[in-house]
Amino acid sequence: MRKTAQTRAQNPQTYLPQIIADMHCDALTCARPLKGQVKPRELAPGNFLCFSVFTKDNSAAAYAAARTLFIKTFSHGRYAAVKNYGDFLIALKQGKVPCALTCENIGFTGGDTHSVLKLRAEGVIMASLVWNFQNALAYPNVRADGRAEKRGLKEKGREALAALDACGIIADISHLSDGGAAEILKNRKIPVVASHSCARALCRNPRNLTDPQLRQIAGCGGVVGVNFYKKFLGGGGGYEEIAAHIKHIINVAGEETPAFGSDWDGVPNGEIAVYPRDMPQLLEFLHGQGISCGVLEKIACKNFLRVFKEVCK
Repeated sequence: MRKTAQTRAQNPQTYLPQIIADMHCDALTCARPLKGQVKPRELAPGNFLCFSVFTKDNSAAAYAAARTLFIKTFSHGRYAAVKNYGDFLIALKQGKVPCALTCENIGFTGGDTHSVLKLRAEGVIMASLVWNFQNALAYPNVRADGRAEKRGLKEKGREALAALDACGIIADISHLSDGGAAEILKNRKIPVVASHSCARALCRNPRNLTDPQLRQIAGCGGVVGVNFYKKFLGGGGGYEEIAAHIKHIINVAGEETPAFGSDWDGVPNGEIAVYPRDMPQLLEFLHGQGISCGVLEKIACKNFLRVFKEVCK
């Protein structure tokens, strides 16, 4: 039954999305793993977080250590490590907190097909080819002079991408060069995501996405996780700026495209616009900005879950 405006004002939580998915946090690999901005004990069954394994130095050992921490923390008790949409539904039915493993910078694989396929067997659902420094696979968004990088994928990057697609790992173009993104998005049929990026039209940082990129991501059924880093939002980093980026993505690429990609624990305290505890207030603010309950639910969970269900069989 539809809630009245008066009921909503009295109890706003009754109409907000019950599931909030976040496409990117660095809680496994921050200075205080799982004790920083994201604390497992504070997660509720309605939370669905993608815990990224960040490998700055293309280190297989760093990946292995972070994955071990993930499994140790989220494979028992009130948590459930999920590899596909079926696992997610089971976790919800059991009243557990679903958590997924992703990987930021798979340079440590060298683009080797077997190594990429092994990531999927180990539970990785999403991966990016590169971080802020070039590796054997690709180039990052930003050149040394601060301008957007135009070079495309390296040959090993193309091989790695083919392996990601073959085994059901979502390809993530956050941090990837404009040239590399163009290669991946050209005539793309399988959904691609930018797990933690904003709109370049509103904040001219090469880490953000151009309007043509937003349209191409939408064209392949992909999604964009809006990053909560004040630097990528435009400086002020308030709820207003997050709303502006979400509305821009909707206007350019449609309501099936925006999602959340916080970058929690990858951004220092004071430079992050929204903390985990603030999410209900952010949703309430977005609704107050004219985003309907139905669209709000797409942003909060349905858009990403659609891609997760389609790609991660």
